[in-house]
Amino acid sequence: MGPGRSLLGLPAGFNWFLILVTVIITFVVLAGCIYLLVEYQHPEDRNQAWIPKIIVVFSMSLAIWTVLMFPLDVANTQACSASISPSACKYTLPMTQLWYAVFIANLVLVFVILPFTLFMYEADSDYTCCQKVKGALLWTAGFLIFILLIIVIMYLLIGYVVYPTQQLTSGVRSMNILTNLTQVNTTCIKPLTSSTNNATAVADFQCSAFSSTFKAGSWKLRVSLPVYIMAIQSVLGWLLFLVFAGVGLFATPIDWLQQFLGRPRAVITKSEYMRRAQIIAQRAKQIANMLNMLRRGDRDRRWRSNFQKLQREVALLEDDEYQLERVFPQGEDGEVRWVLFMLGFYVLGFMSFAGFCLSIAWVAHIIAYMLPPTPLHPLLNDMFTALDSVFPLFGVAAFAAFCLYLMSVAMKGNFLMGLNFLIIKLYPMRPGATMMSSFLVNTALILVMSPAIVQFCAQAFAVYANGTSIFDVFGNQVMYLIGLKYIYNFNIFLYAMLAIVVLSSIFLALRGKRVWKRRDPMEAYSMID
Repeated sequence: MGPGRSLLGLPAGFNWFLILVTVIITFVVLAGCIYLLVEYQHPEDRNQAWIPKIIVVFSMSLAIWTVLMFPLDVANTQACSASISPSACKYTLPMTQLWYAVFIANLVLVFVILPFTLFMYEADSDYTCCQKVKGALLWTAGFLIFILLIIVIMYLLIGYVVYPTQQLTSGVRSMNILTNLTQVNTTCIKPLTSSTNNATAVADFQCSAFSSTFKAGSWKLRVSLPVYIMAIQSVLGWLLFLVFAGVGLFATPIDWLQQFLGRPRAVITKSEYMRRAQIIAQRAKQIANMLNMLRRGDRDRRWRSNFQKLQREVALLEDDEYQLERVFPQGEDGEVRWVLFMLGFYVLGFMSFAGFCLSIAWVAHIIAYMLPPTPLHPLLNDMFTALDSVFPLFGVAAFAAFCLYLMSVAMKGNFLMGLNFLIIKLYPMRPGATMMSSFLVNTALILVMSPAIVQFCAQAFAVYANGTSIFDVFGNQVMYLIGLKYIYNFNIFLYAMLAIVVLSSIFLALRGKRVWKRRDPMEAYSMID
């Protein structure tokens, strides 16, 4: 490896294979996000709203790329041999600059581009294009100025890191003392009050670094603005991540298991398809009549309650129509689509089993490694290191899987919590029935959570990820920021997240058999029969 690298003129630490893997994964993620958009988009949005679609695909890809950059950072660091000094190693990718670019792009998308696109998309259809642009610009500008003022004021006032230090004071001794090496290694050089006076000016604990007691101090430094922005993004993401990931950590594999257990067993007949389609049409007509009644009513508390019920009925109707089309595949490739449809349920069954294993492993790792002041055991850090000893790609791949699973459970928690979270309305994501406004809102939430997932993984895998560029930011700077260090030192976010995991698990357990049964669409038909 060494002679070949020299003949090719490659610097130490450069790895062409890493660049190839990065390019392949980039396009795979992009293709996956395009598939997600096509699978979930509402029929009304097909063949239109192309600019919002491009923004959504890029934003969702960026959120996933942000999480995957952490294992890429690990692989980039490991490209150098342990015998080479980090300062002498020429790394394949400039990870520090890439992290700054990704976080700044995240900030611009979340607070500028996505809000502007949402305001444009939801503007009154009677407005002209110029009126839509003007209104979107005004709302986005006001929102952006508010955010920038908060960041700049906080950075100017408390944008510092404070490192704990051990204060030591050293004196000067004659070179003749080097003849007694034992004395040099076991005693410290204390400052003298004068060249002839042997009286010491400081106590022993202020001179010796080997003393059990020492004088504590602090070192205050200004952090760079990009690092402070990354820290603020991480805190904002944590406020969403601890709720959604806490709910989704066990709800995600349970939901996958529900879908597997409630899978259809056979294709329905054409007569049964026609009967159910007629019932769905009757329900749609009833909903339309109810909507007309609401338009003529007074908008009081009862009106809002009825409107929310109507929204739920519309959501259930769209879901029933989507499921009906899937259990009666039409066209020349109907049999092929049915096989792929059933294969998807078995994939969900496997994902459910893997999800339970990953969720249990995460909870065990949090309790054993992240919460105690002195970790009880490295757990997953040791597992990644052991996998690297077998083949370097295995450890990095397992590391990426655990990080991506966190994003999956956070997204699933968002979808499962419904339309409303506190005072924020979260738009629903449903296969074949998701409007572009829902894509924009949920994509913004995913982007906000991605820095928190990276920071969480940096804290969870401090042993395995030591020496990476992002660990230098989150492990050596953000953890010591004024105002934020107490949140991380006392693990406030972690305890809140575990509390939500426990409460959501109790809720799922108390729901009993309903958790394990997929909603039967025929229950909705009974209201008409």
